[in-house]
Amino acid sequence: MTRMNHDNASDRISDAPDSEPIPDIKTAKLPFDSTEALRQRWRALMGPLGFSEPCLWIAFIDDARLAPGALPRMTLPTVPDAHLIDTLVTQLRTVTDDGHLSLAFLLTRPGRDGITARDLGWCRLLVSAAQRFGVPILPIHRANDVALLTIPIPVERAA
Repeated sequence: MTRMNHDNASDRISDAPDSEPIPDIKTAKLPFDSTEALRQRWRALMGPLGFSEPCLWIAFIDDARLAPGALPRMTLPTVPDAHLIDTLVTQLRTVTDDGHLSLAFLLTRPGRDGITARDLGWCRLLVSAAQRFGVPILPIHRANDVALLTIPIPVERAA
């Protein structure tokens, strides 16, 4: 299971347009040891920002790097749905039960606004389900059309 330094976990909570360069896609497979480094891995994977619908991306993390393979994503309904997240996390528990993998989540959606109550609602559901079902997760991120940010909800209890 990955242990992370949660430094700078909430340093970027503003949705000012993302003026930093997009990291090279090759950096997505590099090891990471902090929340900011994980944010940069997501940023490299997403490339130019712009989304047509709300989605949840799931990354499998092994030894502080993204595990090889597909990056599953699912379309999310408009309103946070506890049953949907409980069902998802219960299924993902089968992958993390051996204690070697952790999960990283990225919420993506259209828009240019800041972190919304809906974003926080989805994150709280993910953290709560991870805690209840014993699924190790890393800090959750959210991307919209202008910025990719760390959601300021602690997840240490879930890992």
